[in-house]
Amino acid sequence: MELYFRPLAWADALAVARWRYPAPYQLYDLARGQMLGSVAIHRVTAPLRRIGFYAVASHDDPLIGVFSFRKLGYALEIGLGLRPDLTGQHHGLAFVRAGLAFGRATYAPISFRLDVATFNQRAIRVYERAGFVAGRSFTRYTRLGAYEFIEMTRPAHDPTAAP
Repeated sequence: MELYFRPLAWADALAVARWRYPAPYQLYDLARGQMLGSVAIHRVTAPLRRIGFYAVASHDDPLIGVFSFRKLGYALEIGLGLRPDLTGQHHGLAFVRAGLAFGRATYAPISFRLDVATFNQRAIRVYERAGFVAGRSFTRYTRLGAYEFIEMTRPAHDPTAAP
């Protein structure tokens, strides 16, 4: 499946705000106010903060997920979300690889980084298969309480690409 990236529109933000993940993944639900606030802040401050929010679509589906990109020096921090009804169906690796390719082409980073909750072993396995390695762990306080997260990183070059 070929994936397409476009700047996140208000309609996309409203759709994502309605997504609900099953337990224990409800940590990734975006409260309506949080998402709209985040998008509103993004539209005003993105040029200064170098954050990009993108909707991800396929030929047959106008919104399969979202990606965010933020430059941190030479690294590119990514955030991502696959639509809840598509999770657990082996779409994750292709989704992550498409996001890395888009981030590499758009931002030209030296490395990628992301944070993931330690309970989310399904995502961690996908990230490892995409070349990420686990680094430091830390506690993040969320609207649902304290969760342990790990930072994962990988070089930006694509080791599967031809020389």
